[in-house]
Amino acid sequence: MDVRILLVDDSPAVIEALTNILVKQGYQVEAVTNGRSGWHRLVAGAEDRAPMPDLVLLDLNMPEMDGLTLLARLRADARFALLPVVILTVESDSKTQIEALEAGANDYLAKPVQALELLARVQTLLSWKLAERNQKRQMERLIEAGRAFLSTLDLDAILDRAMRITMDEIEAENATIWMREDSGDGLTCRAASGRHATYLLGLHLAHGEGIPGWVLTHQEAVLIADARNDPRRCRRMEAVVDFQMCDLAAVPLIVRGSCIGVLEMINKRDGAFSATDLSWLEVLASTAAAAIANARLFQALRQRTTQLKARNEELDAFAHTVAHDLKTPLGTIVGFAETLEVAYEEISTEDACRYLHMIGRSGRRMNRIIDGLLLLAGVRKAEVEMEPLNMGEMVAEVLERLSGMVQNLKAEIHAPETWPVVLGYAPWIEEVWVNYISNALKYGGRPPRVMLGARQLEDQMTYFWVRDNGKGLSREAQARLFVPFTRLEQGQMEGQGLGLSIVRRIVEKLGGQVSVDSTPGQGSVFGFTLPSVDSQLSDEQGARDVS
Repeated sequence: MDVRILLVDDSPAVIEALTNILVKQGYQVEAVTNGRSGWHRLVAGAEDRAPMPDLVLLDLNMPEMDGLTLLARLRADARFALLPVVILTVESDSKTQIEALEAGANDYLAKPVQALELLARVQTLLSWKLAERNQKRQMERLIEAGRAFLSTLDLDAILDRAMRITMDEIEAENATIWMREDSGDGLTCRAASGRHATYLLGLHLAHGEGIPGWVLTHQEAVLIADARNDPRRCRRMEAVVDFQMCDLAAVPLIVRGSCIGVLEMINKRDGAFSATDLSWLEVLASTAAAAIANARLFQALRQRTTQLKARNEELDAFAHTVAHDLKTPLGTIVGFAETLEVAYEEISTEDACRYLHMIGRSGRRMNRIIDGLLLLAGVRKAEVEMEPLNMGEMVAEVLERLSGMVQNLKAEIHAPETWPVVLGYAPWIEEVWVNYISNALKYGGRPPRVMLGARQLEDQMTYFWVRDNGKGLSREAQARLFVPFTRLEQGQMEGQGLGLSIVRRIVEKLGGQVSVDSTPGQGSVFGFTLPSVDSQLSDEQGARDVS
């Protein structure tokens, strides 16, 4: 950086001597011979008509305007209030020296000026000014960061801005933000910048693991000069990203006394991290933590609003189902019951039995609707433990439950000899199979031909499917199949719109997904996925006839 020094002295000999000393050290020196000229030169610099000097060497005794008068002007003007000024005085004039210091001079040199003393004083003041300039820049950067954080409630945007601002201010090989997981157990790298950012993103640290884990647990900032020999370092992380930690600075992200994460800087590019760096990081971390907390609250509020909206829509549909679908069988029950009550003696035994049969059938239909509603609501609230499933036994039990329907429809059902082992909850998955297979029987061809199968996917999931030989479904119908309380066009799929919505809720609760693949006139394939346990299948299995 070019350093400019303004020398204000009326002695050509002094100007020549001091200029020679300073120029040899690489300083740029500009000289004027009186205080008035010095003032005009500084005003020109403040108005961008000339480069502003970094330091002023000011003689006291000069014509037109003396040094004390110029010094008073400088300190009274906000543009020059912090400009370093060194007074040049006669060695014995201690009273004037004190007066100059009280007027705002930063230092003084006694004439004749010694070269070593001159250079030492100049270097000290320039270092002070540089530190002050850096401090001002850091404060401006913190203000900029605060504005940037306040301008958004997007968590990823806040983390990205925190990384960018940090790396701009304190250059390091890597910077990371570790966020405490919702479970409170460990940290996950949510933002990273630098050479190893790709490898660090998403990395998980267990509770208390590594230096970030220590900072989270103790809620204390750390400045480590030799991280290679620190017992808290995480060698596993270094092995994953293939780099060595040398020096490190890490600060906690604290909101209302709770640590929500850690901001970490690794391997400063120029020198080592300083206490000043750490202090700046702590201030930034405080601002960032508040912004992160606000973004999380906003996300939670938005998610809750979406959930409530979905619940309200579902509640409206639920009310419609109760009012419409329960009203029909209830009307049948009331109608036949009133007929029996009013005209019992006039009704033949055969008609009375028929009426009672209709009452019973309508009652059972109401019971199925209510059971479906209870199951749909129960799946959302229930917490179940997933365990390995014996899918072969489960499918066999389902086929036994549906054996009457299979026989009445003269259906053919083909299933694999063996099944892959997956994780799930048996009572719920049995209901999934009942829904899929019974729909394939009801809406398949005549006679129905149903095939069951499974195959492993590449993402540690297993896909199960039921294929029918029915009429197939349009894309519009497929899009509405799994929506609660939604019924399709007459003749496509009847019922209350509960069965497949129950299937979807069950499967998603267990970590899987539902699907349908159908073409009008070519049948349908209904599927669902569950987490795999092992790999018994490499592809779809062969089938055996169990009809």
